[in-house]
Amino acid sequence: MSGSMLLVTSCSKDDDGDTTAPVVTLNGADEVIILNSGVWTDPGATATDDEDGTVTVISDASTTNPNYNRVNTYTITYSATDAAGNVGTATRSVRVKNEAEAYAGTYSVLDTCNGTEFFAYAQVITVDSTVNNRIKFNKFADYANNDEIYAIMLGDGSLQIPSQTAISIGSGVDPCDIVDHHFESSPSILVVSGFKLNYTDEVTSIGCTGTTTCVAWYAK
Repeated sequence: MSGSMLLVTSCSKDDDGDTTAPVVTLNGADEVIILNSGVWTDPGATATDDEDGTVTVISDASTTNPNYNRVNTYTITYSATDAAGNVGTATRSVRVKNEAEAYAGTYSVLDTCNGTEFFAYAQVITVDSTVNNRIKFNKFADYANNDEIYAIMLGDGSLQIPSQTAISIGSGVDPCDIVDHHFESSPSILVVSGFKLNYTDEVTSIGCTGTTTCVAWYAK
């Protein structure tokens, strides 16, 4: 009597030689720019696999990636894994910017508070990383110890220094040479190579008084 045996074998998905990763396709642009403190809805992504068809996409987007309240460039990574363990990815760049960033830079400043004496100095302006439309002067009016004066960009693109006080600025041996100063400005329009700022400089310390109208030309 003769017999025969039928051998049945099977192969798992992991053993079928599938080495092709899913293709992840972004919905929307791969580079996005939004304003600080703005709102943006992530359109997500889709993924297809040559053997599994549509596969699930996950991303590393979170409340801090991107952080809409801090200026920076963020990268969102979208990934999809097929049944064989192959992983496909795609990335999107999201830049959160301060709308007043055009004012940032190093300037040569010509400043006068009486129309006859002119003071030349360098000025560095940086944009605020958490408050949209706000910039910071590294040493406004070139006073010693004066590095906390801020300005805001108005809706028409002009620049204005709100009322604010710098503490114990200046230099010299006279007590009134090292005093508190109060600054504010009227709007000034940004031009291609810089801007002109009209501002008032008021001494506010007790026993030391005086308010001067000044003009400063900022050139990059």
